Amino acid sequence: MPSAPPPDRAAVLAELRTFVANWFRDGREDGLLPDTPLVTSGIVDSAGVVEVVEFVERRFGARLQDADLSLANCNTLAALAELVVQRR
Repeated sequence: MPSAPPPDRAAVLAELRTFVANWFRDGREDGLLPDTPLVTSGIVDSAGVVEVVEFVERRFGARLQDADLSLANCNTLAALAELVVQRR
């Protein structure tokens, strides 16, 4: 039986949004847009980035390297989703 295709960028973005809302905002997704700053706004702190990376690796099978964990890659949902798509 063939495996299901990996989720596309939009699906990854939606799952990341739900995860961040549930983990860091008591389930509130309002105002959490693809380009909302996560780290620089204080929604996600440095320990929280580790939680997001663990979620990404578990859920999507994307293996992220230390070099991937830059502000450019981790500050928005859109950047995180793009990184996941690239690393799968």
